[in-house]
Amino acid sequence: MNLLLNLTRSQIIARAIGSCIRGWCLPIAILALFLPSCGAREQPVNETEPGAIRVCKENPWYFQYKGEPILLLGASDYHNIFQRPDLVEHLDRMQSSGGNYVRNTMASRELLPDHSDLWPYYIVEETDDPLINMYDLDRWNDEYWQRFATMLEETHKRGIIVEIELWERHDTYRTRDQAGWLRHPYNPDNNINLTAEGSGLPAGEWHDPWNHTGHPFFNSVPGLMDLPEVLRYQEAFIDKLLSHTVIYDHILYNMNNETLEPVEFGKYWARYLLEWALDNDKHIELTDMQDNHDVTEEPVKRVMDSDLYTFVDISQNNFQKGEIHWQRIEYIRNYLREDPKPVTNVKIYGVDTAPPPEDFWGDTDDAIQRFWRNIIGGCAAARFHRPPWGIGLSDLAASNLKSLRMVTDSMDFFNHMPANHLLSNRSYNEAYCMALEGKEYMIYFPAAGSIYLEAYPGNYEVMWLRTQVAGWQEPYTIELPGYLETPDDDHWAVLIRRR
Repeated sequence: MNLLLNLTRSQIIARAIGSCIRGWCLPIAILALFLPSCGAREQPVNETEPGAIRVCKENPWYFQYKGEPILLLGASDYHNIFQRPDLVEHLDRMQSSGGNYVRNTMASRELLPDHSDLWPYYIVEETDDPLINMYDLDRWNDEYWQRFATMLEETHKRGIIVEIELWERHDTYRTRDQAGWLRHPYNPDNNINLTAEGSGLPAGEWHDPWNHTGHPFFNSVPGLMDLPEVLRYQEAFIDKLLSHTVIYDHILYNMNNETLEPVEFGKYWARYLLEWALDNDKHIELTDMQDNHDVTEEPVKRVMDSDLYTFVDISQNNFQKGEIHWQRIEYIRNYLREDPKPVTNVKIYGVDTAPPPEDFWGDTDDAIQRFWRNIIGGCAAARFHRPPWGIGLSDLAASNLKSLRMVTDSMDFFNHMPANHLLSNRSYNEAYCMALEGKEYMIYFPAAGSIYLEAYPGNYEVMWLRTQVAGWQEPYTIELPGYLETPDDDHWAVLIRRR
């Protein structure tokens, strides 16, 4: 597969023209390439697959699927859901609660009492350690890829959007799970194909001072360490993955899980996927998730500024709490205001039973608040993260997922905007609002609250929803502008419509 990494502008134009000759015409892309002052993108406009998941044409803060705007909400107990034996039951439970969005890392690092993750490569020889084997990187593990194919089929069948994370650094560095370079198939000690001297990859254990950066595996591409033997196998892995996804239209592509690695690594794979899309008449959407808990930092800005990436994942903002969490969402939206992109949260942290350090992840209440603030703040996607760092697809997660879907399905959601400026007499973290001003307002209260809503004057129908049990209260009519007070100190959402 040829790469777009070093193509000149004229070469990209020539490729677009060549695509027209093959039957996929790109007049908009070609025009954009000749008009850089109009904000030309590196990524050509792909008008194939009109029903595929893509940035919404009418409202680019969101996605559309099957030609209609779509809000992505999810909760699941696994990061690599394709590896799990209860996949179908898990998808059905999430969907019954209003979920349509799952995360799938291509991860292989866990050995559980009733389940073992597989690696994509053929095992030549097993060892006494169930996590260490001798692999042949030139042969595939058919069962691994069958698991992946089943996940794609079952999610597509249900209309569930899958965000695939191509590279999982926690499989490579020693971390909280059973990962580590000592057990990785690319470790020259663990395969019959690579040597430390020839590949540039270290044998033995990788000694990392817990900052999780600098591993040669993530520096294999041109412009970094340039390790052709390693890159050949990495490209073969991505080619194999794409040979499965090519027939589907419900996939978002994320280059890395919470990366701290050089930006060139993610860009290389983004361009690799874009050329694949060009060659296969596919429409794809891309991002590269950064590991910055402060999403105002430069790595996140680079993703927002890049024309390679069509959406921005800010999952690490979900370590923040209260007003700071909200303010950072506002910052991202404001940064993107001239060139909107969907903003996603494939991981929402927080659970009462999270491991140490204390208060690092946040508690269950933090997770629920983050879930609602993300959507009211204008994000396109939100998913509760897996245990033990999130509430996963717990009963409480399912109730909140269902509640949020009940509210958004009852309103003209995609025409609403974040609107906290309409709330006065508001205390810290008391309430959050989105509005279609003059017509409809939705407000979320994390606890007991009383605020003044600066609505257009008139009579309004008020409907309260107890979010923890997904239950509507009896509607009533009030005159606004005026005060709204929660029925009690539970979590509440209220939908307010002008009569």
